Amino acid sequence: MDDEHTGPQMPAPGADDRLLAPLGELIRAADPPPAMAVELAKQSFGLRRVDTELAALVADSALDPVGSAIRAGEQGTLPRLLTFEVEGPDDTPQAVEVEVSGSGPYRRLLGQLHPPGAARIEVRQPGGDAAAAVDADDQGRFVVAEVAVGLMRLTWHRPGRGAIATAWVRLD
Repeated sequence: MDDEHTGPQMPAPGADDRLLAPLGELIRAADPPPAMAVELAKQSFGLRRVDTELAALVADSALDPVGSAIRAGEQGTLPRLLTFEVEGPDDTPQAVEVEVSGSGPYRRLLGQLHPPGAARIEVRQPGGDAAAAVDADDQGRFVVAEVAVGLMRLTWHRPGRGAIATAWVRLD
């Protein structure tokens, strides 16, 4: 075969790396990615397991100012209520309801898994290498005494089932 029928020749993979490296350094120096974006990218690596499902935030009392104001009345603020949900493998919903309370630099999480049952709960936060872990009782109830203000994500593991992780949420 002659060259006019084979089309353009492509360079070998990585052949341009030597030329592109200085350009990449220049771009990173001039416009680096936001630190929070880098940290979230690193933390999302924890979802690399194929069997980890992502539970979406379906209810947040902080996003309902009218209902929060009615419930709080003149006594101040009430705990924040969060609900995360995902369809289970057999089309039954898996969920966690979390009450967030406290003030200052830490919050207290009081949670309930649905359907009820024992599980291992991990709390992950950006910048933290290790996850805080607690066990839910056989009714699916758990308490995490101190969670720093900022972004956090819960992951729960049940015997014989894949892990479920919540979407990231900011605790204020």
